[in-house]
Amino acid sequence: MNTDRTPEEFFTDLLALTEQQFRLSPVYQKQLKHGKLWNYAVCATPIANGKGIIFGINWGGNDGYKPQTIMPTGEDVAEYTFLNRNLKYLKNMGLNFSEINFNYTNLCFFRSPRVSLIENEDFALSLIPFEKYVRYIDPPWMLSLGIKNMQILNRFGLLKNIKRYHDDQKKFSGISAQLWDRKVFAVPHPNAHVPRESRATIWEKVINEINV
Repeated sequence: MNTDRTPEEFFTDLLALTEQQFRLSPVYQKQLKHGKLWNYAVCATPIANGKGIIFGINWGGNDGYKPQTIMPTGEDVAEYTFLNRNLKYLKNMGLNFSEINFNYTNLCFFRSPRVSLIENEDFALSLIPFEKYVRYIDPPWMLSLGIKNMQILNRFGLLKNIKRYHDDQKKFSGISAQLWDRKVFAVPHPNAHVPRESRATIWEKVINEINV
């Protein structure tokens, strides 16, 4: 666990680094071209050392978004549609949405109306603050809601010891791997067309591995 800075101090430093990277990014140029304000954010919950990290791919937003400036309380995170669809599985992991005993963020800190607007260079630029976020928190596990994050991380050669967890029909799967010597897992995206039974089986296998 990193103890040389408080979470609040680290949050401030991380925002400054994220702004620096954002201004170098293709997605920043796109928002300027369209006269929009998408901006960036680093987390949706308070930074909690030693707690697990749940992450999606990037923050959404069409226009009028200001850069994040204040550490969020996480009080509204259970209402996020993205999380709400998998709430029962997340609670089965022991996550408490009242006390917020976990961290929530995205692989890419830069906002965009559509994921398709985020290029490889955007991910590469945002991976620098994302890695600092992960190393500061030093989580016992990381869980991606969506397989695409793992594909992106693997594209950059960052994953080791990749393993798949299939449903009974072997049509759908979750993933585990090592990222910066930390355990990272992925389950199907909440919006993916995966049968309920297959999703439940994959989540059960992944949760069992997380709890090992």
